[in-house]
Amino acid sequence: MSTGSGSDQWAWLGLLKWSLSYSDGTHESDLSPMSKEDREFLEKVMSEGIIDENKRMKFILEESTKAMEFYRSKSLHGEEAGEPPISDDDLEELLQELRDIVEQIDFARAFCSLQGLPFLIGCIGERKGVPEQIRMMCTGILSTICQNNPPVQKQLLETGGIKSLSGRYMRYRNYAYY
Repeated sequence: MSTGSGSDQWAWLGLLKWSLSYSDGTHESDLSPMSKEDREFLEKVMSEGIIDENKRMKFILEESTKAMEFYRSKSLHGEEAGEPPISDDDLEELLQELRDIVEQIDFARAFCSLQGLPFLIGCIGERKGVPEQIRMMCTGILSTICQNNPPVQKQLLETGGIKSLSGRYMRYRNYAYY
């Protein structure tokens, strides 16, 4: 999941070629300290080719928060709210990336420590202000975070998330029948 230019996506290939030039596993390799040039190359590839998932989650939450503030302002003030900070499509793409990140159980727990659960529950519950596709993405993220993850499930229970979600479901369900 690289967010850089097209050439950055292939940085790992350069690292592999560099690694194989020093040892391909077929014979004993000469273990000697890296030259300054090699060390700088390796550090550059590692810094450009690896994404810090925690920083990325924080960035996505910040962008999502800006969008939610816009939706709130728009629902209160109408068209006077101005231009959105991010398009719905871009926000949906960021939320899909977030869902991919939190599929890993440790990142799901880290997301919860960033106070992501209340954020998701709030987004899901804002039926009038937040577009349906964004609410659905948040619901999908919530289900991904909670599946097979007892600590997160416990946190969802302790924060009243289950009660809140089930209450909203029942209200929406009853509303749909009338």
